[in-house]
Amino acid sequence: MSKELKQIIKVAKALADENRFKIFITISEKGEIACKEITSLFNLTQPTISHHLKVLMESGLIDFRKEGQWSYFFVNKEVLDKYVSSLAEHVTQ
Repeated sequence: MSKELKQIIKVAKALADENRFKIFITISEKGEIACKEITSLFNLTQPTISHHLKVLMESGLIDFRKEGQWSYFFVNKEVLDKYVSSLAEHVTQ
């Protein structure tokens, strides 16, 4: 299995969970959002939110920056664009 195909699968698995997908969409819509705000928007515990953010980060779909004690999450557009184009390429083959 190629490295590219493994990355497609990793991203697809990260988005397969409904809550994770909703968190990803929220981050995408907001542009950048603090972890505290994500927690307030979902009926999930902070550790559960942290787990979902970790999975999304490990897939490369999101990244974060620290500002003081706060972590701000944002979509990694490069990885998202590559995922979409790679997926389209594999589907049309």
